[in-house]
Amino acid sequence: MEINLPIGIENKKELIVNENDTAIRYNSGEVNVLATPRLLAFMEEVAYESVKNYLPKGCVSVGVEMHIYHLKSTSVGKKISCQSYLLKQEGKKLFFNVVANDEKGKIGEGSVVRYIVEKDRFELKAKEN
Repeated sequence: MEINLPIGIENKKELIVNENDTAIRYNSGEVNVLATPRLLAFMEEVAYESVKNYLPKGCVSVGVEMHIYHLKSTSVGKKISCQSYLLKQEGKKLFFNVVANDEKGKIGEGSVVRYIVEKDRFELKAKEN
């Protein structure tokens, strides 16, 4: 099955950082600021949501690779936004650029790679492993 998504698909989403988003809560540090694993998950979420409505019935995308730079800290109560952009597609492999900002500017950037799979086959294969 050949799937061709329009290059340039964008998505943007906002989040208010709360106690559940902190490094302390994620056990990734001892400070009460946005955790890097939470930022990474938020970036992946934004990329995932950008293409889900373009995929054929029964297909989903799964994350396979991420590279991010967490540039600045963001405290609890601050709003962050993340934007994803589909850069290219190679077969079933999707390549995204992601950028996150808070009210003062860029806090993170990176790349996300997702792969298009048939959901039922993927889940069945996972159970067999």
